[in-house]
Amino acid sequence: MVKTSLSEVMNQYAFEQGFNIMGCNFLPGFISLPMLEVTLMDDGQQQVLDDIMYQLNWECTLVADTTGMVTPRVVCMIINEAYLTAEEGTASREDIDTSMRLGTNYPFGPFEWCERIGVKHVYEVLKAVHDVTGDDRYEVAALLQTEYEAI
Repeated sequence: MVKTSLSEVMNQYAFEQGFNIMGCNFLPGFISLPMLEVTLMDDGQQQVLDDIMYQLNWECTLVADTTGMVTPRVVCMIINEAYLTAEEGTASREDIDTSMRLGTNYPFGPFEWCERIGVKHVYEVLKAVHDVTGDDRYEVAALLQTEYEAI
């Protein structure tokens, strides 16, 4: 669901088949976080979501129905910036990871996050957000694109 919006999926598939779905961030590296990001099409789904979360003993937070959701969009943009920094030769990957862990108290450095999420997913989230928003902040770094193409 992260690489598109729930409304786009619903418009293409679900309404034709007469069912409704919820969007969740199940990208690798995010599922183990204490809070699951979820998007709903309407408030009528809230009770169903509450029931599911109760049964799973999970916590969730509602986010806007946007491509990239919230946390994947932010984390992937930080990863992209780390790739730009490495491209420029400003610092090594290890130094960037260490700086982000120690300087910002992030649980993982950007390259560690990228490894957990997967280069393919990071690239595809950034590309999807860039395609939807046209915002150059999400333009994929050349080094990241090279690693994606090497997969």
